[in-house]
Parts: sequence; C-alpha cells; structure tokens
Amino acid sequence: MLINFWASWCPACKAEMPAIRAAYQAYGDQGLVVLAINATDQDEANAARQFARTEGLSFPLLADVSGATFQLYQVQALPTSFFVDRQGKIAWVVVGGPMAEALIRSHVEALLKETP
Repeated sequence: MLINFWASWCPACKAEMPAIRAAYQAYGDQGLVVLAINATDQDEANAARQFARTEGLSFPLLADVSGATFQLYQVQALPTSFFVDRQGKIAWVVVGGPMAEALIRSHVEALLKETP
C-alpha cells in the first residue's frame, strides 16, 4: 500500500502524481493499493477534485477535512508518502518530493515480493 498525503496547492505533490498514477496502473492488478489523502483542512475541495479529474487519477482520493489523519501520521510536510507492507507495517516513509517514478516502483516491487 502507498499512502500519499497531498494538497492541490503543493507543486511537489502535483509533480509526483503522474508517477504515482503510473505505478498504480502498473501494479494495481498485483495488489498495490494507493490512498491519496488530501489536506482538505488546508486545501480547496473543488481544486483537489479538479486536479484529480485533470490528472485522470483512478485510485481512492480521501479528504482529511479535520486534519486528524495528518496528525495521526504526524505529517509535517507535503507531500509525505508511507509505503506499507502486507502485514500493515510502515516499511518506508518519504517526506518531501516529488518522488521519482523509479523510487516508487522500487519500493512497490519490494513490497509485492513479500509473501502474505
């Protein structure tokens, strides 16, 4: 699983979304789950929806209206991404960005190689 915290006003967040989308398209049928959590308490919901439509994002986009999820994950900067293994443990955290597609793919491939 890849959990990505983002906002539509964040240039690095916007820059890495095509790489996240490509990884989801490449590995989604192998079990990759992507959850993109928008900083809705700091963002405009309409701007976030428009960005998702423009980018053709097909993975789940969640809205953190209160900021509680950001607090739970202790997100201090955008973007922040968590790569979670099959047991639900955080394997890698990437703070800042944009993440390169090669980095995303290498983390995802390592996670997919794990046996359930």
